[in-house]
Amino acid sequence: MLIVTEKPSVGRDIAHTLGQPVARHEGYLTVGATTITWGFGHLVALAAPEAYQAAWRHWNLNSLPMLPDEFRLEPVKKTAAQLKTVTRLMRAADLIVCATDADREGELIFRYIYRLAGINIPVKRLWLSENTPQAIQSALQALKPSSAYDALARAAEARSQADWLVGINATRAFTLKHGQTGQGALSVGRVQTPTLRLIADRDKEIAEFQTTPFWQLAVTFQSSPGEYVGHWFNVEDKDTSDRILQKAEATALALKVPPGTQGVIKSVETKRVAIHPPLLFSLNDLQKEGNRRFGLTAQQMLDTAQSLYEKHLISYPRTDAKHITEEIASTIHQRISGLRAQNDYAALIQAMPQPLPTKRLVDDKKVAAAGHYAIIPTGHLSKSLPDREAKVFDIVVRRFIASLMPKGTDERTLVITVAGGETFRTRGTTVLTAGWRLALHTLKPTHEEDPETDDALIPPGLKAGESVTVIKSTVEEKETKAPPKINDASLLALMEKHGLGTPATRARILEVLLLRGYVERIKKTLVTTEKGQALLTVVPWDIQSPEMTGQWEARLEEIAGGSNDDKQFLSDIRQYTVALVNVAKEQAPHVVSSDLGPCPACATGRIIAGKKGWGCTRWKEGCHFTIWKEVAGKKLTENQVKTLLAGKTTSPLKGFTSKAGKSFSARLVMDRATGNISFVFAPPSTTKRAKKR
Repeated sequence: MLIVTEKPSVGRDIAHTLGQPVARHEGYLTVGATTITWGFGHLVALAAPEAYQAAWRHWNLNSLPMLPDEFRLEPVKKTAAQLKTVTRLMRAADLIVCATDADREGELIFRYIYRLAGINIPVKRLWLSENTPQAIQSALQALKPSSAYDALARAAEARSQADWLVGINATRAFTLKHGQTGQGALSVGRVQTPTLRLIADRDKEIAEFQTTPFWQLAVTFQSSPGEYVGHWFNVEDKDTSDRILQKAEATALALKVPPGTQGVIKSVETKRVAIHPPLLFSLNDLQKEGNRRFGLTAQQMLDTAQSLYEKHLISYPRTDAKHITEEIASTIHQRISGLRAQNDYAALIQAMPQPLPTKRLVDDKKVAAAGHYAIIPTGHLSKSLPDREAKVFDIVVRRFIASLMPKGTDERTLVITVAGGETFRTRGTTVLTAGWRLALHTLKPTHEEDPETDDALIPPGLKAGESVTVIKSTVEEKETKAPPKINDASLLALMEKHGLGTPATRARILEVLLLRGYVERIKKTLVTTEKGQALLTVVPWDIQSPEMTGQWEARLEEIAGGSNDDKQFLSDIRQYTVALVNVAKEQAPHVVSSDLGPCPACATGRIIAGKKGWGCTRWKEGCHFTIWKEVAGKKLTENQVKTLLAGKTTSPLKGFTSKAGKSFSARLVMDRATGNISFVFAPPSTTKRAKKR
């Protein structure tokens, strides 16, 4: 029997689980009569255009669209040696077990290798959601025929071919029509371009936002139980009832309730609200939490979760599910026992009631639709972990424990007070029982959990009909705020909402946009560059439409579930590709580049982005002005380059590395004639000098 895994680490896990002496060979292991080999992710890919026609090697509009009658496969060059090992072992096997990652892409990896090997040997599927010995043993005893996953394979191959057709044809068409010499290709993709659109839309919304001032009237009342604050509100306007649009009106209202004004509590409404535990982490939710809590990017979170999975500490991370199955629910006590042995969680687990999974957590159908259950700890000891892994492991464990704990209970109080002929509202929340929130240290209610809370302090014992006295009234000036800039967490939420990509691909899509120069990070936010915005002006709306791409992704999910036809899907993609190329051909040329303005050296050319830096468009005429993308080991952002081109000094920047390998911080300033960049260091503080003495 030959077992084929996606990565060497999984191969080693399976080998050690078999329990016999493991013999190591070049590119594979043997355990008794069982051989285990692996890929390094993809070993086989769809062939490049020139494999079909020699003319397709060259970028030429007249050669487009490129529509192969049948797609061909070719080895990935950098892993060709391992592919030879895998195919040789496949051809010698009597039974092959596919043990690549249990998702759409994992299925594609194996099927492409198998097809290129040109064999007809029986295949069974090993479906793993955890790499623990117990999980591997259970999965080995529950092997299914490979045919049970044919629909998933059809969806995987349809995705692969669709991305080839749209991505290669659109990239060539729009690059040839609108690209700039030396700027590289204008990368256009079925998923990456709509994702760029989402970021650009938010940028536009912020840029066009008009701040509107408004005022609020806050009045402090004295009651027999104590003081409390009420806000004036318009009982006829539910949406912006506490906003006063004119300062004069706010001032006039304040004059109606000077100190000493008598009022009365019209009503006191108190209700108890159950705060249910959160569901378990899907990858998208885990990435959002990591970005919100620690500022980690989507890719960093995925890489960290993958590492924890390979260390047998958490379940398979590339999942959309927030639930577990009945079978996994039966392992809850075993997992809790493992966590109880870790000092960080022993006291919390000791104090919690008997942990029992509720119906909210257990849903076999939802897990089946996602392919894997939610991300949960295996119960194995974490031992010593690097800082980032320790943080991510901690939030997975705490979410798991929280999901098993009792609901919390809050008391929400609404007080309506009338004084000076005006009405005032006071809202507050009191935590009665913390419940699951003890695990997450989130006892303070937020507007996300309770959009009606003002988090006001309300003295106990307030009663309707009680007289109160105004102590003071304050007019507070405020203004409407623009929507927040996109960050990794909010982008992932939008991608999930629109059905863009999968848990396994969303982080990579964002990294591609950053690599292509369409998007840049500014601290923790994501903004489109001029190049990204310019690209969206030339590609047609449908290729940048999140709705259309989401519909394509939904069809792929239906193909995987057996309810849609992959052939019709690909036929539609081919027709769309033809139309897309025709649009590009008919457009007037429009240079798409990151144009940062006039060249400060020659004053004639323009500064645009290249592969290694920013330079002048008149370089052929002899202008060699250049700003390199990396300075002392730190990559510059487009905004920082704009600052330098404007003759200004940047704000203090961290992350530079000296020749001696030491990190340091500095401001940057540029010689506008040459582009040479110098460091500006802050003078040592008086405190530091005193310490040195």
